[in-house]
This record gives sequence, C-alpha cells and structure tokens, in this order.
Amino acid sequence: MTEQPPSPLPSSSHPPQPIQRKVRPARILSHGLIVGAIGFTLGFCGPVIFAPQANQGPLLGIFITGPLGFFAGIIVGAVREFMRIRG
Repeated sequence: MTEQPPSPLPSSSHPPQPIQRKVRPARILSHGLIVGAIGFTLGFCGPVIFAPQANQGPLLGIFITGPLGFFAGIIVGAVREFMRIRG
C-alpha cells in the first residue's frame, strides 16, 4: 500500500466556501417606495405652493410624479442590488 501525503488542511476543517449573495427584493422595493414618496410629495405640494389658484395641481403628484418616481426607484434599486451581488 502507498501512503497518502498529509493534507495541508486539518481533517476537521472544510475548504472555504465562496460568499454567495442573494437578491433582496425588499431592498429594491424600498428604493421604489422612497423615491416614489419623494416624487409624490414634490408633485402634490409643489403646485399648491407655486400655483395655488390651480385646482388640479395635486393631480400631478397623484398620477404622474408619484408613479414615475416609484418606477425610477425600482430601476435604481435593481441596478444597485445587482451591482452589490457582482461585488
């Protein structure tokens, strides 16, 4: 029989595993909610402050800047999350 050379690692330790990072949808969603809330607030309050005579001013925040901010935040959050995973 041939003898096996001694292992450089002790028998009780395991070889190091690479770090596996997972996508966290909550982080992506939080970006969307934060940016969407900022867009909604600016779109809702901006027309009230700068054009108080316009009775349809708050609709800008409800229908345009809020949803656009949400989707922009989702895109930014997804890009940041995938960049975090790539390392």
